[in-house]
Amino acid sequence: MKKQINLHSIKLLSLAIVAALTIIIAAAFPASAQDKIEYNQVYDCGEGKGKFKVLSCTGPGKYDRCETFTINELSPGGGFKGSSLRATIEDYYLNREGCKIKNRVAVKSETNKKDESENETPVSKNNKTPAQDKTDGAVACSASSEDSIGKTTNEKTFRGVIRRLWEKEAREGSDGAVTITFQKIVVGAPRAWRANLSDAYSQANPKKPIYPVKATFATCTDYKTAVSKRKMERIYDCFVHKTGGWQCTQTGASGPLAMKDEKEYIQKKRQ
Repeated sequence: MKKQINLHSIKLLSLAIVAALTIIIAAAFPASAQDKIEYNQVYDCGEGKGKFKVLSCTGPGKYDRCETFTINELSPGGGFKGSSLRATIEDYYLNREGCKIKNRVAVKSETNKKDESENETPVSKNNKTPAQDKTDGAVACSASSEDSIGKTTNEKTFRGVIRRLWEKEAREGSDGAVTITFQKIVVGAPRAWRANLSDAYSQANPKKPIYPVKATFATCTDYKTAVSKRKMERIYDCFVHKTGGWQCTQTGASGPLAMKDEKEYIQKKRQ
């Protein structure tokens, strides 16, 4: 009888020791923090700041490197790969810049939501909408700027490439044609292709130079009842494609844009 009691006591003591060791180990070695990065998701850093994906990271440490993909919004499916420290992505882009997964960015309610890039009707200084401020039955979008206006051969070429990125014909029987007029084009000094973060365009001819281009221009979308104008400034890297011909890719690696987008919405008079 005493042996049975002693064995039972020993079992209880053993269980108590195991439980105590489990608590001590858990306190000494807490579970690693949940990974802040979500992979292969589109992070949106806000208007004019670009979008990117994190493809993979070599480890959980802040000095481990992560492979990234910067999205070229003007060329569907386009972009370029690069890499950054995990600390840079987490501390700068996610915390400081507030980049969020694209489909989780705060949006307006369904009753107020509009396509901001084309149909937004902002409020003017006198608290009236532009639709109330401006009504013009003769209003229409002007034709796109001629490429030949460029001062140099390169400027003429880059005007044409950028124009084709934005210009759009309306579908048959519909509206929404887009034209583009340039206010200023600045072509920077060419640089050699380099296999690093900013210049490693896989589609570029590595034997040809890359030109930084700063373009100030306005787009105009012509609807049946209104026109939507948008003045903006964008920075591009322009290079010769491997298969021939020029390509201009909008880049977020050239510093913040100096000018904020300016939008104007003008209603046409009802006939």
